[in-house]
Amino acid sequence: MWIELTKDILGQKAGQRIEVEDKDGQALIAAGSAKPVPGDPLADVVGKAMQEMLGKLSSSLNGAVEDALKQFAAAQTLSQKGARKILFGEGSDGDPKRTFGSFLLAVRNRDQKALEAMGARYVDWTDGAEGKAALNTQVGTAGGYAVPIEFHERLLALVTERSIVRPRATIVPMTSRSVQVPSLDVVTAPTAGDTAFLGGLVARWTEEATTLNETEPNLKMVDLINYELSGYTKVSNTMLADNAIGLESFLLQLFARAIAWYEDWGFLRGDGVGKPLGVLNWAGLVAVTRSGASAFAVADAANMYSKLLPGFSPSSACWVMQPTVLAKALLLTQGPLNFFLDATGKPRFSLYGLPVEVTEKMPALNTAGDVLLCDFQHYLLGDRRQVEIAFSDQVAFLTNQAVWRFVSRIGGQPWLKTYVTLSDASTTVSPFISLAAG
Repeated sequence: MWIELTKDILGQKAGQRIEVEDKDGQALIAAGSAKPVPGDPLADVVGKAMQEMLGKLSSSLNGAVEDALKQFAAAQTLSQKGARKILFGEGSDGDPKRTFGSFLLAVRNRDQKALEAMGARYVDWTDGAEGKAALNTQVGTAGGYAVPIEFHERLLALVTERSIVRPRATIVPMTSRSVQVPSLDVVTAPTAGDTAFLGGLVARWTEEATTLNETEPNLKMVDLINYELSGYTKVSNTMLADNAIGLESFLLQLFARAIAWYEDWGFLRGDGVGKPLGVLNWAGLVAVTRSGASAFAVADAANMYSKLLPGFSPSSACWVMQPTVLAKALLLTQGPLNFFLDATGKPRFSLYGLPVEVTEKMPALNTAGDVLLCDFQHYLLGDRRQVEIAFSDQVAFLTNQAVWRFVSRIGGQPWLKTYVTLSDASTTVSPFISLAAG
């Protein structure tokens, strides 16, 4: 909520209008230190209050991100060799003047000249517009700056490393809120001896000079819509940066981890309302009956495997299970589960030759979907390839904190409408298989 201070408080002068959390605003109003502001005071804030608060920013933050950015700024005054060691780590290379940390510093300081040089652009969040070419002095609830392409690619690379779905899905680049993707109609069950995989196209054996069988494939359009994934973090005074080495990696991972976690959750469990449609809520999900309560046995894995849509490969298909299910899988005695060490020495698992991904994003043991077998090449991931970042020193000023907010626009849903019926006209298979509740 927006308030106007009636008394000087925490370094802010009476008469200033600022945005605070509702509970903080109500407390100040009840104490007689502020009064509510009707309407939208954003223009006044931009023209007056935020400029005054900017000068007090450095003294008000002591958290990990702020400490890291201070060290970024200090490192940029050093020699190229000294700056590279601090920003990128021992033996690494890079341009200290063109880093993700430099971009964050420019956003925090509203350094439009530096942002323009990096290729960043301001994106307005208040009027429903997709974006603006011109930069702007507004931040926080008003809008944010699009991460420049060179940093965005590195950010997405880290997201991919930490994601289950993104590196295996079919990526559809998007330049608008929605796009239509063609898909063969594999929903209609074929007659015996034909296949649904050709989308209604059939062929017949004929003699010469006889009338040919006329058919054509049935195409359907999948309407892929992207949604806004946004999050924010308050800079905490208890999170101190003890080590300046590798700051660039630290700041990139800070945002990449959040994006990767919530993307995956949406692709796996989203209900399609204001968010991606996850495979657990898809109409074509095939559920396999569990062998017993809280069980995951060889028979369960084998039955799930037999229901997977043909044409999968280890590059796009994998098992996804909740950590408590892994304890059951490790007890499989007939040898379908194997493990090996990757280059980092981390144990990796495969079940019937397909990788096993263990994640807390799945439902608990004995709940429907605690184990999934997925071929994510049949999952469409609509990517605007744009992440916007904004900074505000007002929202949580009563707790002497600042807020970083990120916005990413993505969409996701299975490519097919539902499961596929095989040429025997009765057996159903799907790219997404779950284990039913016990």
